[in-house]
Amino acid sequence: MKYIIPFLLINLFLTHSNAQPNKDSLKILLQKEKQDTNRVMLLNQLSNAYLTNKPDTAKLLALEALSLSKHIGFVKGESRSLHMSGLAYRFLGNSPKSMEYFLQTLKLDEKINNSGSIARDLFSIGVNYNVQGEYHQAIGYFLKAKKLNEQLNIKEGLASNLGNLGRSYFELKQYDSARVYVQQAYEIASKINSTNRKGNFLSLMGEIYSETGQRKLALEYYRLSIPYLKLAELDTGLSDAFLLIAKLFENEGQMDSTLFYAKQAFEISRGLGFTSGVLKSSKFLHSIYKNRGNADSALFYIEVAMAANDSLYSKEKINQFQSLSFEEKLRQKDIAAAELKEADERKNNLQFAALAIGLITFIILFLLLSRSIIVKTKFIEFFGVLGLLAVFEFINLFIHPYLSHFTNDSPVLMLLILIAIGALLVPLHHKLEKWMTMVMVEKNKKIRLEAAKRTIEQLGRQN
Repeated sequence: MKYIIPFLLINLFLTHSNAQPNKDSLKILLQKEKQDTNRVMLLNQLSNAYLTNKPDTAKLLALEALSLSKHIGFVKGESRSLHMSGLAYRFLGNSPKSMEYFLQTLKLDEKINNSGSIARDLFSIGVNYNVQGEYHQAIGYFLKAKKLNEQLNIKEGLASNLGNLGRSYFELKQYDSARVYVQQAYEIASKINSTNRKGNFLSLMGEIYSETGQRKLALEYYRLSIPYLKLAELDTGLSDAFLLIAKLFENEGQMDSTLFYAKQAFEISRGLGFTSGVLKSSKFLHSIYKNRGNADSALFYIEVAMAANDSLYSKEKINQFQSLSFEEKLRQKDIAAAELKEADERKNNLQFAALAIGLITFIILFLLLSRSIIVKTKFIEFFGVLGLLAVFEFINLFIHPYLSHFTNDSPVLMLLILIAIGALLVPLHHKLEKWMTMVMVEKNKKIRLEAAKRTIEQLGRQN
């Protein structure tokens, strides 16, 4: 299974600023702050500040914020705390636990209809799929998040989505698509002056050129990324950049430079507790020392790599992740089915409304026209029967879903209930028809009488 460079592991939606707040200043603010909602926000900011270099500390801070948010009923704070917890567990190499927190915050944000946070959650879930090597699944989530970020005009989120789409297509060996997305991501990151993103996207561009055989250009991009990664204090990204440079020097046969950069990557990852970085760098160093015949060093690094691999990809963790993924797929299907059902219900309600309006309009027009048109009794009887049928069918259409549920689709019970409704309608129809006939006859007489008067007056004037 392939591994992902750290920019895929970072969700930077938590702050509007591109620079990380100073840890010491956040600690001072936290000590002075008395209001619980503000303490939740500060705990999450501090967790975010520790995320890339002390994920254990980041986890504890996020969980403290989560506990306080639940205690005071601060829903938005709970959402952010759940998300930060998911990020911390991902950096610690526990993808199932990370996925669990991301799914919790997605459900919560959907419940409160927080579109910006939903975009963030979809993005983070996509990253988890990328980490597991499920790139097609990841692309689906990134595209959903991208659409929301475009609608909300969240430039930071859009840059991250584009960059991760580039990563997914890179892993699928679709290098042209990867280059296009990463270039778009870099342009947005440059416009908003996002230092960390610029460093990550430059590093990824280097990977693309390396895989397409343009190693000199790749090395240039890696070197361009390093100042940005250092400035952003993104040590995990720096670790991966060093390892990628080491691989380039290996291809050039420059072993001293290869070992220098590979050991830099290993020491940074080990110091951070960045398990994925430790795994990649130790496997690479094992391969180098094995080829050079240095058995002791090769044994050391393979033992480190095996421990890191067990930590990241134990069978239990893989099963947990797959189980959560399956449950989320079912939930998304249920949501889609509910939306389809709601759309059908809206369509049916509009049709019922149109039918009702049509019936009422017909009656009104009939009554209005009857003032100037002579209506025969047979005409009234015909339209009376027609109206009765229309009303009966309208009632049948309207109550059928409820009737079906109530009778459990029993034909006998449904027939009996419809007969009962018909039995109520027929007497009402007869009374209405009798009344209408009487009214129409009187109106007909009045119309004929007025017509006769006008005829007599015309004859009188002629004489």
